[in-house]
Amino acid sequence: MMAGSHIALGAAAWLVAAPHFGLPAVEPLSLGLAVLGSLLPDIDHPKSWAGRRVRPLSNLIGAVFGHRGLTHSALAVAACLVLLSQSDLRPSIVAPLVVGYLSHLAADLLTPKGLRLAWPLRGNYALPLCRTGSPFEPLVVALVLCWAGSGMGGPALVSRATLDSGWRELGLCRLLTGHGSFQPCATSAGSRPVRPIRTAGRGVGTPPPRGAAEGS
Repeated sequence: MMAGSHIALGAAAWLVAAPHFGLPAVEPLSLGLAVLGSLLPDIDHPKSWAGRRVRPLSNLIGAVFGHRGLTHSALAVAACLVLLSQSDLRPSIVAPLVVGYLSHLAADLLTPKGLRLAWPLRGNYALPLCRTGSPFEPLVVALVLCWAGSGMGGPALVSRATLDSGWRELGLCRLLTGHGSFQPCATSAGSRPVRPIRTAGRGVGTPPPRGAAEGS
């Protein structure tokens, strides 16, 4: 999926998961760490949002492991679980990073390319609901966000008002507006409609130019 989708899903995942860790759902630092974690797996792609910022490290990782290799594998999932089990690490730092990271893998699992969970063995695992950058991607993201705020998954899920508060804390309202029918930050009485951000002539969720990197 594209970077904007990973950001939205990473933040939503933390807002839902935070109560399970006994941590506040709407807290700028934790939300920021969850968003950072949601972009970290694509450090293996030099043209991704994360990869562009850590060159030449991303070039090296991509050359050695390939895109959606080690960082998108079951080994990465195991490493995340090990980090969560370390009592000497601060949960307020580790938990949101791990939740964001795992949300990225879950999102990529919904694309046809899927994940090489058994890396270094060949073979991809996928639940192909949408192609990266396709018109269906924002619709899938919108459905997940609405589900997270609807309570359909159980009482642990946060309310729509809490989700919207989280979007405001991170300044993501304009970025997320445009994901299908999803209208974030609309729960405040008298609030004005939020215009979606457009970058390089493209709205959020529109197909990327030919050859554009996934997650970039």
